[in-house]
Amino acid sequence: MKNKFHLLVTINIAALMVLMDLSAINIAMPTIKEHFNISVTTVSLVLMSSMLTATGTALIFGRFLEAYNQKRILMIAFLIFGFTTTITSQITSFYWLIPLRFVQGIAEAALYVSGPALIKQYIEPDQQQKQYGIWMMSCGLGISLGPILGGLTISFFGWEMVFLINLPLSLLGFYFASNLSTNKNRKEHVKFDTLGSIYSFLFLGTFILLFNLIANQSINPIIIWACVILNLLFLFLFIRHESSFSSPILDLKLFKIINFRQANYGFFLFFFVNVGSRFLRPFYFEESRLLSPSTSGLLMMVSPVVMLIISLCIHYLKRYFSTRTLVISGNILLSISMLMFSFWEQNSSLFFIIISMLILGLAMGIYYPTTTQIGMKSIPNGKHGMGSASISISKSIGKLMGVLIFGLLFQIFYDFLVVQNHSELMIKTEAIQLVFTGAFVISLINTILSFGIKETK
Repeated sequence: MKNKFHLLVTINIAALMVLMDLSAINIAMPTIKEHFNISVTTVSLVLMSSMLTATGTALIFGRFLEAYNQKRILMIAFLIFGFTTTITSQITSFYWLIPLRFVQGIAEAALYVSGPALIKQYIEPDQQQKQYGIWMMSCGLGISLGPILGGLTISFFGWEMVFLINLPLSLLGFYFASNLSTNKNRKEHVKFDTLGSIYSFLFLGTFILLFNLIANQSINPIIIWACVILNLLFLFLFIRHESSFSSPILDLKLFKIINFRQANYGFFLFFFVNVGSRFLRPFYFEESRLLSPSTSGLLMMVSPVVMLIISLCIHYLKRYFSTRTLVISGNILLSISMLMFSFWEQNSSLFFIIISMLILGLAMGIYYPTTTQIGMKSIPNGKHGMGSASISISKSIGKLMGVLIFGLLFQIFYDFLVVQNHSELMIKTEAIQLVFTGAFVISLINTILSFGIKETK
């Protein structure tokens, strides 16, 4: 693309919008749960429905970005996002929210995958670290603004209006995308891996469905085992097809590259811990501490604001520390923050809570851009789309499983503790503490695994 300014503005608006949507909706979860009188696991479907399609179509859009008109893809994605988020704000039945969020997830996949892919393709190598940092800063800005805007919107206008927060950004993103100059030398007639796309979506879809079924204790075990068999079948068919197809949607040989492989499972575990804990934090603030949604939103802003600042300055840190050291440091800080979360009680001081959130923000700001750099730098030219999509899928599966597993564990611990006849607030607090303890253990595992990263020049 000739106009790099419009390109960078477009992908940063996309990142800002997608992450703002996720964090703003997350703040609305307790209110939506209360409004419709549903369980924590049921209300999590609002988040997981869009995550499902965002995950399932990421590889497809990664390949589209390599082979087809990138300007057109981005314009359509911004339009779909704006349309679905507008319609969602008018819905009064909970179960109508799910299909609309499902469609919106398709747009999210295209918008989120485009960032690292187009930086890798169009930005000079010596400027990529800086642009990854700025892109992650936009993600941090979205996560920062989402909770406070979501909390204020709920307090003054109701939960329905939370879905309209991103409408102006979708229109602005469409404008900048429409001003992109496409590369006339692009390959417009590449044989697309349709069967691989179907297998990948079916595998990821049944994988996510499987964990939803496990969370539902009333489901017959036979159905769960049938889903396991289907999931393994689709995985087998996907791997067999991708290994033999001349232009696969995902080149499996990429996983032979150590740093690319490390970036994928590192992001999976980091997002599993961080997003899972982020899902529970509003419940701690609003149901254990009885804080208002706006106050909860302010507290939820702490980590993303720190992430925003650190991400913007990450290329300066690179002058003094190796990328490998920064990745390991980010994991260590995540472990410390989860350990501190596990000590959150009903009477914990706001100072202690804010400090633990500050440490989490440092972890995010250091880990995200450096791990993106490690993963994207390791892949060969021409694989930018599928590389970015693969990393995006690792993040998305981490998010999905984090929300689902953390919600499920909370319910299990809650049911176990309720027999002790403690107060409702104490039971909820203790259940959340136990989940955060598990998060600490997982983050320690990710820290140990990150020592396997190879340093690059």
